[in-house]
Amino acid sequence: MNDQSNDKNVNITSSRSVTEKKKISETNKTKINIRAAVFRELCHYAENDTFINISLDNTIKKLNITGYDRDFFTALVYGTVERQITLDYFLSKLSSKPLKKLDLTVLTALRMGAYQILFMDRIPDSAACNESVKLIKKCTSSAAPFVNAVLRSLIRQKDSIILPDKTKSPEKYLSVRYSVPENLIVMWEKMYGREITENILSGIDTPPAITLRANTLKITREELLYKLTNKGIDAVPSPESKYGIRLRKSVPVSTLECLENGLCIVQDDASSLTVEALDPMPGNTVIDVCSAPGGKSISAAMMMKNKGKILSFDLYENKLKLINDSAERLGVSIIQTECFDSSGYKKELENTADRVICDVPCSGLGVLAKKPDIRCRAFERVYDVSESVLTSLQYKILCSTSRYLKKNGKMIYSTCTLNKHENEDIANRFVSEHPDFKILSVRTFFPDGTLDAHLRTDGFFYALITRT
Repeated sequence: MNDQSNDKNVNITSSRSVTEKKKISETNKTKINIRAAVFRELCHYAENDTFINISLDNTIKKLNITGYDRDFFTALVYGTVERQITLDYFLSKLSSKPLKKLDLTVLTALRMGAYQILFMDRIPDSAACNESVKLIKKCTSSAAPFVNAVLRSLIRQKDSIILPDKTKSPEKYLSVRYSVPENLIVMWEKMYGREITENILSGIDTPPAITLRANTLKITREELLYKLTNKGIDAVPSPESKYGIRLRKSVPVSTLECLENGLCIVQDDASSLTVEALDPMPGNTVIDVCSAPGGKSISAAMMMKNKGKILSFDLYENKLKLINDSAERLGVSIIQTECFDSSGYKKELENTADRVICDVPCSGLGVLAKKPDIRCRAFERVYDVSESVLTSLQYKILCSTSRYLKKNGKMIYSTCTLNKHENEDIANRFVSEHPDFKILSVRTFFPDGTLDAHLRTDGFFYALITRT
């Protein structure tokens, strides 16, 4: 793969390819069955605009996919979705027809095959091509020769296809290199500058290491760290959060006994530090208005030593069960959950809260490493967000929930996105239109690719606000 930028460090890799390199079943029967399941999953995703993580989990359970097959299924589904922009660039160089004019099933078969050829080292190129052709024969047989020709060309030419020129078209180059929409890159460059933008893109190229937040109701961070390292897990204290432990090597979450035993939760440092900035105290009343899945409510309860009251609202009833289940496992008893649309207002709670957590729905641009489908879809829906439905909702929620805060109380406005329209602009507008509130501090976390994976955080923003 040639690169006119002469960047010798360029090596397009997928964050989903590590597991598959170690754990792929190679029997022909399994390949055909699992690839057919992947093909159906990707077609369903493209046709229905589903959340890929939920749909994937449901399919794994329904088909009882386990072991190596599960690893391969997950890697191929996530990878094909995550690297769609890169895959389409390569395919467009080889296809005699515009990709937009291809039948969805044909384009899906091509993307699946291309992902295996470009990113999955353990899969023979011939197998990736042949299996994609078999899949398309079953639904659009007339397209089989076309799929075969394009993928055979990719096998021959994959190392000679040139990426866009980094000097002449830097945004286009970065878009193809990192499989991120070009207009997102342009926006980030305007907001944060070229250097930070490239660091973000490098940082989201692989998921950050798992970070655990010690349940200090049951154990100290030092005791938890000893338990982990004693079991051979490569873990170190967080360099920022006094409750955090970062794993330097990826391990399946399901193998961590400390999670099942309620000794910790999985929580990125950016999220944990946001609650630490709020500084909830024992005996406080805390209102968390968009609380599911409950990490910030749980962290607040731990800092409060399980003394006081936390009201955790969420729009969806089924998500509240996640909070209640977690609280029970962790030994937290001060959380009360309620299904409520926090763009509305509970008059009886006016001026009752010492602390308010307002972590609003957002575009999620800070967690692209963990949510591959956001790369091509979510940004397109919220690109011009300066006057969008999303920012209007965010502002409405902030205004409504600010009325719960007592005088001299503290409130956090936060998102897991990197977009000043959703972050600084909302917070600044709020205090300008509400003179009895002021901003104490703001912080933006970037997933910095110049740092080792175990030192990175999610992209995140918070503004700490007080009522004067």
